[in-house]
Amino acid sequence: MNLFRLKFLIRYRLLAVPVFLLILFSTNLKAQSNLIKGVVKDESGKPLPGASVTVKGTAIAVATGLNGDFAINATNGTTLVIKFIGYNTQEVVVGDQQNLAIALKAQYNSLNEVVVVGYGTQKKENLTGSVAVVNVADAGKRVTNDVARALQGQVAGVQVNGSGVPGEGVSIRIRGVSSLTNNNPLYIIDGVQTQTPYDFPVGDIESIQIIKDGSAGAIYGFQGANGVVLITTKKGKAGPLKINYNGYYGRQYNPKKLSVTDRIGYQKIADAAETNAGLSLAPGNDPTSSLFIKNVNTDWQKENFKTGTTQNHELSFSGGTDATTYNLAFGYYNQTGTVTAGPNYERYNMSGNLQGKKGIFSFGAKMAFTEAYYRNLAYPRLHGTGNEVIDMITAIPTMPVYDPKREGGYGGVDQNTQRAISLNVIGVNNLIQNNSQHDRFLGATWAELEFFKNFKYRLNVTFDRTDFRNFYFEPTYDLGWFYPSIAAYHSDARGEAYTALVENTLSYKFSVEKHNVELLAGTSYRRDEANNITGTANNLTQPYSYSFDNVSNQSNTSLFGNSGERKFYSPIFGRVNYDYDGKYLLTANFRRDGSSQLRPENRYGNFAGASIGWNLNKESFLHLPETISNLKLRAGYGVQGNINSLTSWYPYQTIVNANASYVFGNTLAPGTTQTQVFDQTNKWEQKKSTNLGIDLSLFHDQLSFTGEYYNNKIDGILLAVPIPISVGAINTPTVNAASFTNKGLEFSVTYHSKSRGSFHYDISANASTLKNRVLSLGTGNNPIYGAFSKTAVGGEVGQLFGYVTEGIFQNTTDIKNHATQPNAAVGDIKFKDLNGDGTITDADRTYLGSAIPKLYYGFNINLAYKNFDATLFIQGNYGSKIANGVYQALMTGQYGNQSTDELNYWTPTNTNTNVPRPIIGDPNGNGRNSDRFIQSGGFSRLQTAQLGYTIPTALLNRTHVFKTFRVYLSGQNLATITGYKGYDPDFGNDGTLNRGFDYGSFPNPRTFLLGVQVGL
Repeated sequence: MNLFRLKFLIRYRLLAVPVFLLILFSTNLKAQSNLIKGVVKDESGKPLPGASVTVKGTAIAVATGLNGDFAINATNGTTLVIKFIGYNTQEVVVGDQQNLAIALKAQYNSLNEVVVVGYGTQKKENLTGSVAVVNVADAGKRVTNDVARALQGQVAGVQVNGSGVPGEGVSIRIRGVSSLTNNNPLYIIDGVQTQTPYDFPVGDIESIQIIKDGSAGAIYGFQGANGVVLITTKKGKAGPLKINYNGYYGRQYNPKKLSVTDRIGYQKIADAAETNAGLSLAPGNDPTSSLFIKNVNTDWQKENFKTGTTQNHELSFSGGTDATTYNLAFGYYNQTGTVTAGPNYERYNMSGNLQGKKGIFSFGAKMAFTEAYYRNLAYPRLHGTGNEVIDMITAIPTMPVYDPKREGGYGGVDQNTQRAISLNVIGVNNLIQNNSQHDRFLGATWAELEFFKNFKYRLNVTFDRTDFRNFYFEPTYDLGWFYPSIAAYHSDARGEAYTALVENTLSYKFSVEKHNVELLAGTSYRRDEANNITGTANNLTQPYSYSFDNVSNQSNTSLFGNSGERKFYSPIFGRVNYDYDGKYLLTANFRRDGSSQLRPENRYGNFAGASIGWNLNKESFLHLPETISNLKLRAGYGVQGNINSLTSWYPYQTIVNANASYVFGNTLAPGTTQTQVFDQTNKWEQKKSTNLGIDLSLFHDQLSFTGEYYNNKIDGILLAVPIPISVGAINTPTVNAASFTNKGLEFSVTYHSKSRGSFHYDISANASTLKNRVLSLGTGNNPIYGAFSKTAVGGEVGQLFGYVTEGIFQNTTDIKNHATQPNAAVGDIKFKDLNGDGTITDADRTYLGSAIPKLYYGFNINLAYKNFDATLFIQGNYGSKIANGVYQALMTGQYGNQSTDELNYWTPTNTNTNVPRPIIGDPNGNGRNSDRFIQSGGFSRLQTAQLGYTIPTALLNRTHVFKTFRVYLSGQNLATITGYKGYDPDFGNDGTLNRGFDYGSFPNPRTFLLGVQVGL
């Protein structure tokens, strides 16, 4: 690993050298100084001990004493910067005065706060669209490698779900789904556009804004149809060199163990299942057999789950002058999973940015590198389910973990003795290598000319490239009768994907009396490209070699390339911001998008949005009480395009095979045949968004509230529609067919307490609702079926769907009096005849509940007492349903391991039960999708609890080394209140057709960690 670190630093030395030179040669001018004394208090007159007083642009700094007093050397005309946690920073220019009285104001969300919006910034009080400002301090307390995961529960209307697999991305949906395929929002990191923020260090972030509606997001066109997440990374500030370190180390545990049968319980169920099927008992489960297994009782959860670790280290250098600032950061993140020989994630990162100004010219550059390693979960190439959790939980207890008699040394199942299909997940993860590496470069350079006051031209050039390698090697082994590997296999895939973007903008801001106008116009060119090549080799012989050149039989080797995809986009855009005296507000956006993925006649689309606002608190005739510091009404409407569902270069072009042939009589005639068909009329999807909002602030912004209503209608959604087999094509063409709506309410409230002695606290909460409805699914409106769902007109996308049960057949009379149910027997499940035709068929399936919660919510509280601070973060949802596929797999009554609930199966002497008889083959379909497996998905989780202590500045000053030093203890995923029987109600899924189906999502771990934050 040391060699890799050296290679990493050498590879990216071009970034490190110039920035370090800038640090080393930065100088500070000195002049004759005077001793300036003063006192720092809060608004109530209470002294603030430990406040930082710094001469701006120098290393001269002191801390206030117990009475808030200080003394510092400073020259006339210099500026003192006064900082204290929980208060607004204040700057004071030194004059002839010798004693200063400084009053700091408590830090609330000021209306003068500048918010990043599309291609610019706006004051918060002038916002008219739906733009949420994320509290980065709260979001950053989440232990994660993923920016999107850090947003979970922090913003109303933003739903985030993910599994506990280290390094794996999450599903993020802003105000529901806008497509049946790609619903990822657009991320813009310092001007760089991407839909994959993974491998990006959360600690490098300074601010996050989320654009949720079309009136604000229309300026980003189709790229922003699913919402926009604007991320600004940390920048240097004028002043001497600052060195900061932030790090933590923690342990992670699986928070829950499912109740499954041991050897005795498993053998009892398996014996009953075989007896009910009229089969002889498997010798391994038959107490009368000499092959009866009684000395193996493997608890696969205990054997497979282990204690994982997580650690993160960030080191940054920043500073500069009034003309140039810099920031350089290094990071290392490592997470080992909670599964034996299971997934691990490791990342190295380095970033730097430089900003400067010289007269009318401003410039900036951002470069970031990450190198990430993934040890992925492994599955057998043949017959593998691809699901670690299902394989583990259904592994039978009579299979040992280790067996030196088998090739590879791991246990397996014998077909004649046990008859089960059971995978040794510990063995397969140790034997198979399934690794990935991602090297990512992210760069942005911008330059700005201010020709005259507030008239600016800006050029922005960005580049985002990822090089990847996916390596898979499967040796020969014996993991049982169903999972033998008789031929070693090796595959190696490598490739790259990049996005290049060039943007030109002109902006002009001016005022005429009380009329304030800001204009923006721009052009953009974007190119996306991806390429890859894959090599495979079969029947490798020992000793194994990972080089294709060393394969003994070259006929078993294949090497093929894929030129991937190439896309081009060329939009123009503009925006007008107008306000009259800060009272009446208007914002209008326009964008004309063009894409190479559509036919020339449909290639371009015009999209626009507009929003208005009224600051009622500035109206003197309303005579609002003084307690109201802000009251604003907002309304907006926008139209956006979307083609994110299209993945190929030119999907409108027909694909033909020029080497086709046909036999006429006895003659083989060459020819050409069409192999795929595409819809020639594909055009832009259209998302029409309506947003109404109210912003209210009370007591000088001490208490703030935002409420919003949204109604989004999406038309012409691209959907794969089946075509008759007679056409002869092998694909289903994608057409503009579907339409649906998303509606909901969003609320957020924040309260900042006034300091009461040494005690201070902040509270924030958010809640949102979402109602989805399908309006159309194209010609015929044919429904779309998911794993446990149905999407149909009048319902919602991915609504849970299956049979309704009504008890168990107790006797033959019960069966005769019931609707015809093929293969039903006493002890089987009764399914309800919903359509009343007297026979149980697929037509009796119905909706079983909604995977969309009735309410999403998040709650943060931050407490501070003297030098102690504490944080609690709770998030969850109410009213959702989950189809528990794990429980379904454990209640089959077949050869796999079972839930302990299955032990309560029906027998003639145990009739008061809802568990059917176990029977091999399940002829009645007792395990089919039904309400047996629908469970409450609502939960309330203590996601984060943190306790910190900051060492007083007065003590740190004595060290002459540290400026700040904070130590903290933190816990993640500490407690969950839920009625769900699976591992985790907050599970990862695709968020669309199968959003309510949990088929073995990897559980999120419980984490305890110790961290430090140090400033030098």
